[in-house]
Amino acid sequence: MAQSFNPFTPNQPIDPEYFAGRIGEVVKVKSALSQTRHGKIQHVLLTGERGIGKTSLAIYAQYLGRQPNETLGTDFNFATSYYTVERNQNLADICRGLTAKLLDGIDRGLASKCFNKLKDMKLHFAVQVPWFGQFGLNSPDDGQGDTYLHTDFVKAIEESWDEMKETHNGILLILDELHNLNTFKGVGSFFKVVSERLVVDGYRQIMFLATGLPKIASDISEDDPSAPRIFTYVELNRLTEDESLSIVNRCISNTSKTIDDQAAKHIAMRSGGFPYFLHQLGYDAFDADTDDLIDLQDVYSGLVKSLIQFERMFFGKMYKSVEGKQKQKIVDELAHGGNIPVLPSQLEKKLKIKNIHQYLRSLEKDGIIERYGNSVKLSSDLLSIYIVLFKTAPRKTKQESSRAIKAAASSD
Repeated sequence: MAQSFNPFTPNQPIDPEYFAGRIGEVVKVKSALSQTRHGKIQHVLLTGERGIGKTSLAIYAQYLGRQPNETLGTDFNFATSYYTVERNQNLADICRGLTAKLLDGIDRGLASKCFNKLKDMKLHFAVQVPWFGQFGLNSPDDGQGDTYLHTDFVKAIEESWDEMKETHNGILLILDELHNLNTFKGVGSFFKVVSERLVVDGYRQIMFLATGLPKIASDISEDDPSAPRIFTYVELNRLTEDESLSIVNRCISNTSKTIDDQAAKHIAMRSGGFPYFLHQLGYDAFDADTDDLIDLQDVYSGLVKSLIQFERMFFGKMYKSVEGKQKQKIVDELAHGGNIPVLPSQLEKKLKIKNIHQYLRSLEKDGIIERYGNSVKLSSDLLSIYIVLFKTAPRKTKQESSRAIKAAASSD
């Protein structure tokens, strides 16, 4: 039966039911799960920009691992632990969180067996498990904290697996938003030591999947140059237009509404390959529709609501960060040019700005512009429209503003 609620989810990860696109990345994750399930342990490091869909793919990995899927041809039955690293947490928090989430995610009778075994081990990190209580001790302040963490975490996971292996065929430990750690000192060593210990001890059906911003690979390497070698890398780039269209159509397919090709293409194109932008545009267009056919007018009607949300999330802060008259002239010119890539020499000539590259480098570093071959453009078409509608149009006459808004909303 067709659903009437809005299927787009701009403020939360994508429901696995609506997950689409990312075929190559899903294949890599599925392969790592399969390798680990068959005793060829393979860890995954999933990286990408903010809003690119890392958490959605991590949740999909958990969905894939938890139970067999006839359609996908998988026989996974992993016990999974999904822990999101909060800002300024440390390795001890990771050990506590992963252990607690692992026990909380399995059958309560099995969890009770694991809990009773682990509570007698006097681990050097305390774990609070729902329904059962706490076991373990606070980490000792004797300079050997990391050593105890490595050893005790491995013990906790291995002892748990001994209880789980009759009913599961692997353990998937997911660490989302690893970049939030207060320091990466000891993190590379942690992954390397834990991984090697599991292999040496014969516990080869246990894998990590960690997500974070692109810099975490170098952060891990800086702590331990050999640590990155234990991971298979999955880098999430921006969605292609076909992948974006696939997501739009998948979301709409289970509702009572339809969407015409122009409207779907416009949402896909304007999103610029970012799932968050796509879902917000889709959500507001779906909301604006009144006749169960989402058309281009519905997309335009929802656009202003989307831009208001984008302003609150990051566009407002991003535009405010543009300091200096020269940089603002560059940004405004790119926006009013419809965000068509422009050669620096053309900008320099038109805006009469000497040594324009020094300003371009600064804007690129701040994520406001990006390179497009030898040319430059704003990092998002939506940022371009936002600047025209919300920033430069109010400074113009009413007639000029009207023309600017119409051109920004309908330009391709």
